[in-house]
Amino acid sequence: MILLTGGTGFLGGSFYLDAVKNGTAADCLLLIRGADEAACRARLATNLSRCVDRATAQAYADLCQIIPGDLQSLATSADPRLDAVTHIVHVAADTSFDSRHSVWQINVDGTLALAARARRMKHLQRFLHIGTAFCCGETPWLEMVEEAPAPGHDTPHIVEYTRSKAAAERALAAGFPDLPIVVCRPSIVVGHTAMGVRPSASIFWFFRLVDRTGVLPCSPDGFIDIVPVDWASARLHDLLRKPDLKHSLYHISAGRGSRTLWSDFQAAFAAHGHEGTRPYSFFDPKGPEGWRPFDRAFRLAFPQRDILHRTMMAGGRKYHRFTAQDIAFDNSRLLAEGFTPPPRFADYIGVCLTNPGTTIAEQFVDDAASFEFDESLAPAEAATAAA
Repeated sequence: MILLTGGTGFLGGSFYLDAVKNGTAADCLLLIRGADEAACRARLATNLSRCVDRATAQAYADLCQIIPGDLQSLATSADPRLDAVTHIVHVAADTSFDSRHSVWQINVDGTLALAARARRMKHLQRFLHIGTAFCCGETPWLEMVEEAPAPGHDTPHIVEYTRSKAAAERALAAGFPDLPIVVCRPSIVVGHTAMGVRPSASIFWFFRLVDRTGVLPCSPDGFIDIVPVDWASARLHDLLRKPDLKHSLYHISAGRGSRTLWSDFQAAFAAHGHEGTRPYSFFDPKGPEGWRPFDRAFRLAFPQRDILHRTMMAGGRKYHRFTAQDIAFDNSRLLAEGFTPPPRFADYIGVCLTNPGTTIAEQFVDDAASFEFDESLAPAEAATAAA
């Protein structure tokens, strides 16, 4: 039996959808927050309905088993189904860029609570812990990040989310060396190669913003590491099932072979008729002007001054700090296992741009849980205010 956490999220939902397609959904036990099993199953169906019609989503949601609760409640659960678990896929996380207490409570304390419960699972064969490639911290000019243990607590980080994920890895290594843990670190997961941003517009709004404003805080010869969710979730299935993995840590990333050059990014947006500011200009946020080139370009592209656009501007700055690092993540271990290499982001940007009726601001609202955002600003108001 596979215990899956985070099944109502983007990557976790894709993992479960793959399980439906490969006939293993009945073997899945999903931990979902909710008052009871019916409420949890409804949440799962709602998430799946972004990929399939509502009736099909409900049918898929009925295939698995469910434990209502969270990571902390699981630690003390006496549910007998947990004794039959052979594999764990731990995707659940707080990915907020602004939260401090919650990311540590969920990403570290919650993960350790799950590990403590896993220690009592007598048939456990593999525990996939899904981290983030950006647990490396803020490492400009490194170019290619190797698959190495998480850095120490004094490493600088852009946001607490990545710091907490690094801490979780260190805590697992120190406290649970007896568990069959395999750490999987996705890089930037954006879109789906066939469905575009239907499953989630998370982060894609930012890349549309890049094209709209036409400014980047990095080198013109730089690049970015992006992978689609369907490829990433398929590799998690590979890593879960292959009996003879050579390592206990893998990047789920584009790597050197599939990283996206900014020149290819620009050409892909232009090829699909997206109206942007081209050619892009590049600036040094540590130079005399700092972030003013981005601020000017943003205000020119989005003259609105409402809370939505102010929050979007702040979010754009934070994502740009990751962009400014100009790094990719080595995926040679994954490829050496014989798994399918990732497609390039530039090759499926067109699919992501085909979703009708969604503005940049609307897509930002879909991703706004990552930022401090006034939730009273409903999507309808966002549409009115959007550029």
